[in-house]
Amino acid sequence: MIPLSHPRVFYAVIVPAAMILAFAWIAHRSLASREASLDARIGRLHDELTRRGIATDPVSLDERTRDLARETDELRALSGRGLTLARDPLVASHATRPFQLIEFEQERTAAARAAQAAATQAGVKIDALAFDVLADTTESPAQPRRRWAQLALARLVVDRAIDARVATLEMLPVPAVRELRLDTGAPVLAEEILVSVRVTGPGARVQAFLEHLILADPANPLLLEHFILRKEGTASTDLASATVVVAGLLPPQNAPQP
Repeated sequence: MIPLSHPRVFYAVIVPAAMILAFAWIAHRSLASREASLDARIGRLHDELTRRGIATDPVSLDERTRDLARETDELRALSGRGLTLARDPLVASHATRPFQLIEFEQERTAAARAAQAAATQAGVKIDALAFDVLADTTESPAQPRRRWAQLALARLVVDRAIDARVATLEMLPVPAVRELRLDTGAPVLAEEILVSVRVTGPGARVQAFLEHLILADPANPLLLEHFILRKEGTASTDLASATVVVAGLLPPQNAPQP
């Protein structure tokens, strides 16, 4: 039997075993160091999220997930209310075809003439240039469907003002269209089409106009993005004005139709 002190045993057994143990110890130190570094980074991230008011515990994260899911469902349901706007003939018949500026101007002019005729019959004075705020000489707009949707919404808002028999109506410069997303870079759930008008008349008529906007079609209510209601004239006169920004929601063109 070869004794443990024999050189062959030392070089054949003890040295390799010592090297294996050394490598294992170094690997352990490396993993432990990496684990400590990762723990420190996680700790710093946790502190940063807490400082920003973002909960990181499982219960809070679950609650936030449910809140986001509920907000998503609500926003999708809300965008679905814009399907009537999407099916408006101006949008449905023109949005899928190449945009023709002359065709859009013809439709805008026709809408203005029809509104003037209806307003005259109802005793409502409409600014002769009301629909000019929708005029645009851009022959190749980036989003032609939005142009048609704005014209369709403008017709609808003017019709409801005439139905309410306000005294006067003028259309204000059209605000920018907004894209509704859950987060930056997320898919567009709906486009918020905006139209702004100012009406004046007896207080009851102005109030009726606001009610017409919201209640005339309960299945597809328009949204009042912003409005300012003022009393006009002296205290003894019953005159009021309302400046409103009306929003209609337009789902993406590839959204499923009911």
